[in-house]
Amino acid sequence: MIFTKIPFFTTVSFFLFIGCGKNKEINKRDGLTVYQEAQISWVRNFNPLSPAGSARWPTSGGIYEPLFIYNSMSGEFVPWLALDYEWENGNKVLNMSIRKGVKWSDGKLFSAEDVAFTFNIKRKHRALDTRDSWGYLNEVVAKSDTSVRFEFKRVFVPGFDAIATQSIIPKHIWNKIEDPVKFANPNPVGTGPFTEIIRFDNQLWELGKNSDYWQKGKPHINKLIFPTFPSNEQVTLALLSGSLDWAGAFIPAVERVFVSKNTENHKYWFPLTGHTTFLHTNTKDPILNDVRIRKAISYAIDRELVVKVGMYDYTEPAHVSGVSGPMSKWHSPHINQKEDWTIYNLEKANQLLNDAGFYQKKSGQRSNESGQALEFDIIIVSGWSDWIRSAQVVSQNLKKVGIKANVKTYDFGAWISRMQKGEFQLAIGWAEKGATPFPLYKGMMSSEYLQPIGVTADVNWHRFSLAAADSLFRKYERTSDQTEIKEIIYELQNLFVEHAPSIPLFAEPAWAECNTKYFTNFPSAENPYATLSPNYSPEQLFVLVNVQNR
Repeated sequence: MIFTKIPFFTTVSFFLFIGCGKNKEINKRDGLTVYQEAQISWVRNFNPLSPAGSARWPTSGGIYEPLFIYNSMSGEFVPWLALDYEWENGNKVLNMSIRKGVKWSDGKLFSAEDVAFTFNIKRKHRALDTRDSWGYLNEVVAKSDTSVRFEFKRVFVPGFDAIATQSIIPKHIWNKIEDPVKFANPNPVGTGPFTEIIRFDNQLWELGKNSDYWQKGKPHINKLIFPTFPSNEQVTLALLSGSLDWAGAFIPAVERVFVSKNTENHKYWFPLTGHTTFLHTNTKDPILNDVRIRKAISYAIDRELVVKVGMYDYTEPAHVSGVSGPMSKWHSPHINQKEDWTIYNLEKANQLLNDAGFYQKKSGQRSNESGQALEFDIIIVSGWSDWIRSAQVVSQNLKKVGIKANVKTYDFGAWISRMQKGEFQLAIGWAEKGATPFPLYKGMMSSEYLQPIGVTADVNWHRFSLAAADSLFRKYERTSDQTEIKEIIYELQNLFVEHAPSIPLFAEPAWAECNTKYFTNFPSAENPYATLSPNYSPEQLFVLVNVQNR
C-alpha cells in the first residue's frame, strides 16, 4: 500500500468533479451499487471481530469505524474516532485521545469505554484475537470518556498499526452477548456512515445511511446496494449496463472493454501498491516443506507470461523480496547479490528437483524412489478470472519440469476457509500489508501467527516460522530508530530470500472501476485522496463519506 495527507474534515467540494466528466443531463439514483465480494449468495454476518472474509463488506469501516485510517496514497495515518496519540514510559504506554460528540447508531454516546471494551473482549475470547494483540498488550483502560491507555508487556512500537485500525464495537450491546465468537450480529449498531440494514435477501441486500453520523452532512448518498456477483465477467456486464457504480474487480482489456463504451463516465484506476500477490505454498505439506521444491516451482514460473496472459500487462513480475514499486525503497542495497529465484530458469528448476530426489519419468511426470508423484492442487476463487488465468499459466509452466498442477476453483467463502485453516497445497492469494515491509515478513515468518492445520489463522496461511526471524521481529518492535529499522528490514529480507516461505508472483494492482453517470467525486490519479479500490479496508471510508450524487 504510496502523497498529501487528506484530513477527515476535508470538504467534498474540494474534490468535486475532479477527474470525472460531468454529464450534460443530470441523473439520479437513490443508492450506490457496489461490488467488493465474490459471492453466489449472502450470509447475514456483521461481526467486525470475525476473521477476514466472514463478515459482509463494509462491516469494518462502513459500519464499525477505526481509531485511525491508514491512507495508502499519502502513506499517513488520519485521525478518525481518535484525535491524537502519545507514547510514554519508553514506548511501553500508548495514550490515545478519543473524539467527543460521536454517537452509536442507536443514539447512545460513544466513549473511550467502548474502545477499552473492544480490546478487552478479545482478551476474554482469544479466538477473536486473530493477530495476537494480547501477546504484547498488558492492559487497556479508559482513563476518562475521551482518553484510553494501552499498557504493553514489552516495547512493541508496531502494535500501533493494529490498535489504530481496530474496528470499535459498542460496549452496551456486546457486553450482553454470551458468545461473541459465534455471534453473527445481524442488526449492527455502529458509528459509521452506513449502519441501517434496509433489506437482506440471498441475492441482494441494502445498507442505509446513518442519519446521525458524527461528520455532519455526510454521507452524501442514501444507501449502498449489494447484488451478488459470483464472477468478474458478471461484474463487467453490470458496469457496462450501468447497473453497477463502483467495483474492485479485474477487467481484461479495460480500455477497450469498459472505458471506450462511455469515455465520459467509465473510469478506472489500477495503481501498483508496492505489495505482492503470492503463490502460497503450504509448508506443512511434506513435499512443499523442502525449500528446494519451493524454489524449483518458482524458477519454473514464467512471470512475464503470467503478467501478459493472466494479468493483461496491468502489472509487473514480482521482485524476489516480495515488495516492489512504491515499496522498492526498502530493498537491501545488497539484494542484487542474493539468489533471485523469481527468474524464469528451467535448468535451475530441474536441477533443484533432482537434488530433492524427484526424477522425471518417461511419462514426463516426476516422482521419488517410493513412487510419490509431484502433483499439487492450486486453489483459486471461482470467478476471479485474472487469478484463474494466471494459475493456468503456472500449471502449464510446471508441467514442463514434470510437476502436475491442477487448478481448482471454490467460491470465496470456501476458499478463504481453506486458506485460513491451511487446507490447501498451492494457492494464489494476497499477503500482509503496511507502511513498511515489516507486516509482510512477520506474516510470512513469525511463529507468533503459526497455527496447526485445521485451526483458523488470519495470517501465515502457509504455516511457516523461523527462529532467526522471530529474534529480528522482537528487535524491530523495540526501536524507533529509522536507521536500525532499515537494517532489520534488510536482514528479514535476506531470510525471506534464503528460505522462500512463499512464492511472489506479480506486483499487486489496486483494482477499481467506477461509473460516474449517477455519482461523482471518486478518487482518481488526478485526485488521489485515497485509493479508488474498495478492497482496502478501512481506507474505503474516505470514499464512502466523499462520494456524492450528481
